[in-house]
Amino acid sequence: MSILETAANILKLMIARQEGIRINDVITQLGMPKSTASRVMSQLESYGYLEKSEAQGTFLPGPLILSASHLVGRQATLNDYVDAALHALCERTGYTGYISMLDHQEILVLRVIHGRHALPVVTWPGSRSPAWGTSTGRVLLARLPERQLKDFFASPLVTSQLSGTPYSVSALTAAVDNARSQGFAAAVNESVADTASVSCAVGDPASHQAVAFCLSFPQALATPDELQRIASLLKQTANAIALKTGDTLVTHPL
Repeated sequence: MSILETAANILKLMIARQEGIRINDVITQLGMPKSTASRVMSQLESYGYLEKSEAQGTFLPGPLILSASHLVGRQATLNDYVDAALHALCERTGYTGYISMLDHQEILVLRVIHGRHALPVVTWPGSRSPAWGTSTGRVLLARLPERQLKDFFASPLVTSQLSGTPYSVSALTAAVDNARSQGFAAAVNESVADTASVSCAVGDPASHQAVAFCLSFPQALATPDELQRIASLLKQTANAIALKTGDTLVTHPL
């Protein structure tokens, strides 16, 4: 194993644990001999990749890593990451992409990226819809603590929106819980007729911002296999963005 691969594995171990690691963690988790682990950690510390807390006896990302991440943070925002990634997904799949945010109890569309497959209806930037009725809304609601989620469904606007519909708070809460456990949400012929959408959400803890991004396509293409394929692509993208922003709420395996 090269020193670069070893360093990458050590950093990945820190990210997975979300805390500093000890040499014993490297030995047990990476299967590295004690002498090799000590030598590699010392080398990485000497070059600034790692920094050791003498009080705790743990290693954390060093000044070189922190300086580089600070530079990236100044140059790119969450929206930049999502926009670039969604462009690539739209080009790859031919589907239409949306970036949206939760604005109080509604979903606000921020951006539309047109695909090659024509949609029956296109939702334009600035459009609003009930958050509970969309896949983008459900993945953003899934990020809320339970108390905030209960307050959302108890709000006068949502109560008014649900009045006279076949939807119940318990069924919608279950749908949000499902989005939380699976890491994505899908909607087929729901808020937009003859259209299917699959969504993921990602956030930036530093700015307290979160957005949802989705791929939308004609309902006729929404086979179970295709829905799962798109979900896997979106989850892979969300995981990659979360690594850049430090979003620990995106933890779902692919």
